[in-house]
Amino acid sequence: MQKIEFENRITAGYLIIGGLWIIFSDKILIYFIKDPDIITRIQTFKGWFYVGITGVLLYLILKRHLVKLRDAEQKARESDRLKTAFLQNVSHEIRTPMNSIVGFSQLLMENKSSEEKKAEFLEIITLSSNQLLNIVNEILDISLLETGNISVNLKIVHLNNLIEELNSVYKPLIKKEISFSLKKGLADQQSYILTDRIKIKQILSNLLSNAVKFTDSGHITFGYTLKNNELEFFVEDTGIGIAEEHQDEIFRRFHKADADNDRLYQGVGLGLSICKGNVELLKGKLWVKSETFKGSTFYFTIPYKLPDDTESGIEVKNEYKLKHTDLKVLIAEDDKANFLYISNILKFAGIEYFRAVNGKEAVEICDKNEKIGVVLMDMKMPVMNGFEAAGMIKKNHPGMFIIAQTAYAMTEEREKALTICDDYISKPFKKEQLLSILTKYYKSDVK
Repeated sequence: MQKIEFENRITAGYLIIGGLWIIFSDKILIYFIKDPDIITRIQTFKGWFYVGITGVLLYLILKRHLVKLRDAEQKARESDRLKTAFLQNVSHEIRTPMNSIVGFSQLLMENKSSEEKKAEFLEIITLSSNQLLNIVNEILDISLLETGNISVNLKIVHLNNLIEELNSVYKPLIKKEISFSLKKGLADQQSYILTDRIKIKQILSNLLSNAVKFTDSGHITFGYTLKNNELEFFVEDTGIGIAEEHQDEIFRRFHKADADNDRLYQGVGLGLSICKGNVELLKGKLWVKSETFKGSTFYFTIPYKLPDDTESGIEVKNEYKLKHTDLKVLIAEDDKANFLYISNILKFAGIEYFRAVNGKEAVEICDKNEKIGVVLMDMKMPVMNGFEAAGMIKKNHPGMFIIAQTAYAMTEEREKALTICDDYISKPFKKEQLLSILTKYYKSDVK
């Protein structure tokens, strides 16, 4: 049934009520009063009464409607302003590293620089590439959160191991003027919990990155405590702080507390919004306590869920499923540039490899060569996609290990791949990430 528009409803209601008022009020007057002069005076009063009442009602209805329209208009203008600021910020954040990548790549191609300078240029290109990747990941994450296309993947996690891992990642990034420390609220044996490891790591990484970015001296401390059957995480710094009027805004998308600051900080204003979305997915809450120029402490909570069986699904380090001494790898990859990148990594590591340019060819090569121990399977390929190919290879060769590689970094894509494959790596990946996965299946001094 089609909805009647607002103005048509108001007009129809006015006419119907007015018509009923005229018909029934006149009949009642004529029935009780016989004097025409009195009836005329009453009808005049009745007309003014109707006009007055309907005028007041019409004013109240229109005012309420206009207030809604004005609020919506103001929100739309604010949204447009924020989107414009966001696009300008994204443009700046993308063009800056792109300028470094394009510029230093051209300098390398000219081949006029010393080896020392070339190494410096390559380091800048790498850092700029990572900066671009972070921007893309943030935009992808916020879009997934906003559309609801993201789910929680609960698994047994050793929380203290995760905290130590983050400590080892961020400690080298800390300036010498800053002391860096962590606090663990549970003993190692008690810190096995049921949660989403990826989301916890992402939240803490975002908060720690902000602390490093906005702190020039003093200290940065992070960790967690157990309170009322909840785990309360915190990241404390002695950085620039956040003004009280901005403390609610910073968790909204596109907002940056330093938007009007003379000193510009990198970032597109999505990190804390992503943190808030992930914390809410984990049934927790996120908040901040801060004072300008004195520092900030971000807190978030998650339920303290203990696994039913602490012997299953626990994170285990340095235990490998397969140890080949003469392993050969099949690179199932249709993109020439990606194949060259992977093949060079394997070549320098002393690992022999084959190549398949589509899923059908990957199945055929595995059937013909029993020395293939691991398949690096691109999940999106022509002729036969990676999912179908992996399924056929697993059916024909149950002992062969398949590592899914894909440019789709969504959680659902990862879970789908892991229903068929043994491991997963998302593009773009670094040399160390690929070799780290391969060492699970390859007994060799891979460097």
